[in-house]
Amino acid sequence: MTSLVFLWHMHQPFYKDLWTGQYKLPWTRLHALKDYAGMVRILEQFPSVHQTFNLVPSMLAQIEEYASGKASDPFFDCAMIPAEDLSEAQRAFVVRYFFQANVERMIFRYPRYGELYHRRFEQLSAPELRDLQVLSQLVWFDEDQLAADEALQDLARRGRDYSLADQSLLTNKQREALNEVLPVYRDFSARKQIEISTTPFYHPILPLLCDSDIAQVSRPGVTLPPRFSYPQDARTQLERAKAYLRRALGVEPVGLWPSEG
Repeated sequence: MTSLVFLWHMHQPFYKDLWTGQYKLPWTRLHALKDYAGMVRILEQFPSVHQTFNLVPSMLAQIEEYASGKASDPFFDCAMIPAEDLSEAQRAFVVRYFFQANVERMIFRYPRYGELYHRRFEQLSAPELRDLQVLSQLVWFDEDQLAADEALQDLARRGRDYSLADQSLLTNKQREALNEVLPVYRDFSARKQIEISTTPFYHPILPLLCDSDIAQVSRPGVTLPPRFSYPQDARTQLERAKAYLRRALGVEPVGLWPSEG
């Protein structure tokens, strides 16, 4: 009998600017909509399959803030603003960045999104911009969640000519979906279908944090900055990671993915 081990390393960089409190990029939010809960929920269909998820605390902390409404990012802000109220700079931002998705599998899935993609260098009207605002967020939802939610299905079926109410609905649906991510890991861990391991809280490269000169072991003669050696910080990163998982998920991590691997 052959055993195959799946270890999913769930990580996003920490996008929050601690000085301003603003998130700079949307990828934690969007991938949490698309993948992080669905990858666990699918195991309900395969009760004999067990998997391990390595959860980086700084990623989970970002999801928590989005779910509670404490976090936003320029992409989320521009998706929520009524299209008629977008400033010129915001209109330019929407047209420039709201096509950042796989063209064949995501954008062309919705004919209207594909139409707007082909016209992205033209001047778009407010109704066209609103369709772009909605579709660019809708396309990131997990497939199973999309199929199970009648309101989201309705948005997908219509595919165009969205209203301010639709825009507001999608904002609320995103927060609902993000609010479900951590409980999914908690529940499947409690039923013993997944194991949870973790990583130093902010995903630092531990050997370099302990002593940056260790890089010379693998690459003799490499040019290095002034020596950086804070092993006590490495221990704190590990302790904070364990404490976070106990608080957020009620679990004791069963293993460690020491950054990087």
